Amino acid sequence: MPYMNRKLLFKAGAWLLLCLLCCQCKSTGWNKPATPEDQARAICLGWNNLLLELERNTPGYRPPVSARMFAYVALSAYETALPALPGCRSLEKDLPGFQKTALPTEDQTLNLPASLNACYAHIVARFFFNAEKTALAQIDRLEKLYKNEFRLNENEYFTYSEKYGKAVAEQVWQYSMTDSIGHNGYLYNYDRQYQSPQCKGCWQSAEPDRIYALLPNWGKVRTFIVPLQAVPSQPPMPFSEKPGSPFYTEAMEVFSVSQTLSKENKWIAEFWSDDLEGFTLTPAGRWISIVNQVIEKTNPDFETTLQVYLKTSLALGDVAIHCWASKYQYNLERPQAYIQRIIDPNWLPLHGTPAFPAYPSGHACFGAAVATVLAHFFGDHYTLEDRTHQDRDEFVSTPRSFRSFSEMARENALSRIVGGVHYRMDCEEGLRIGQIIGQKIAVLPLQSSKVSLK
Repeated sequence: MPYMNRKLLFKAGAWLLLCLLCCQCKSTGWNKPATPEDQARAICLGWNNLLLELERNTPGYRPPVSARMFAYVALSAYETALPALPGCRSLEKDLPGFQKTALPTEDQTLNLPASLNACYAHIVARFFFNAEKTALAQIDRLEKLYKNEFRLNENEYFTYSEKYGKAVAEQVWQYSMTDSIGHNGYLYNYDRQYQSPQCKGCWQSAEPDRIYALLPNWGKVRTFIVPLQAVPSQPPMPFSEKPGSPFYTEAMEVFSVSQTLSKENKWIAEFWSDDLEGFTLTPAGRWISIVNQVIEKTNPDFETTLQVYLKTSLALGDVAIHCWASKYQYNLERPQAYIQRIIDPNWLPLHGTPAFPAYPSGHACFGAAVATVLAHFFGDHYTLEDRTHQDRDEFVSTPRSFRSFSEMARENALSRIVGGVHYRMDCEEGLRIGQIIGQKIAVLPLQSSKVSLK
């Protein structure tokens, strides 16, 4: 999409978002006297809605980078809110090197909405400092919107609270900086120095289209909760170009489905595409969109809301690292390269092929991880109509209804087969990895009386 069109779309989308937030506050009575917990819940939802616009339109926010950002933002919010959550503990012991020290208002009574709003504004501005000026203006406007709606600027009590929220956010940002590979990952997506293994069936980064590798070192990024050795990946099936072999059969499935792509399959493929830079959300952002919709529909209490955002975001952050480590460990070529070489030289996928190896599927990893966490909180048998792309007219965006989170995750994975960018084995391994990581994070004890997993 041309730069100017993207810029105009962002301005319109961000302004619409703020209008909707204003209407949301008025329609629910949040601008009238309400509990601090209700206000804080609204603030969590509003900032996570804005994050989707920011990650979609800011250069450099590719899937792993976005996943990491969501995790640090959610961590900031959770740690800021701890004074209002007396039964919960900090994650300092789970995150080596992370320390909350010298906070300015530890002995003060804090206003939760004020501290949380200031926290989000500070950490979001940090992560999106390279965004366009219009985007940075939306961050400032949303912070002021909540200050006005909830009267968070009346006296020193609120000033103390804001200082506390900003201080926690800054310490989380400083902790992010100690991860030298992941921090500022949005500034260097493509590695021109990366040399793909030269072998049959290996993904090639530079030829024939001069596409450089996307974040080949992301597997070395610091994990949050689940270290790499805790979830060993399983290798793909042996590569073969022999007709009738298991590998050839996997490629033939992708090719065959594409030859008679049904209306339903095209809808599925485009509904879950979410990997077109500057045009759709990232696959990680798509699942935050789903989390937002669940929060809107279910209306859980504030503590549950905060824990849902924390655990789904941590799951995204960790599963991205595991997934990218496996991708560049196995370096499996994409169906497009295999099919054009072995089956049909003129074949093309429905959308462009991503600039990184195939195995395992990132979509499947992200979806399974978040779906597993959501099922832990709300039960797997949860009916939801996903409206993420509602009213988009550039592709088939009609909302789809689901009866469980696992159904959503499976269809999300399937979409990559019918879209022509993944083999079935990529998706199955992605689902397996995502489910394991999602489960490990879902059961992470957050109560202060329990022992950490690490």
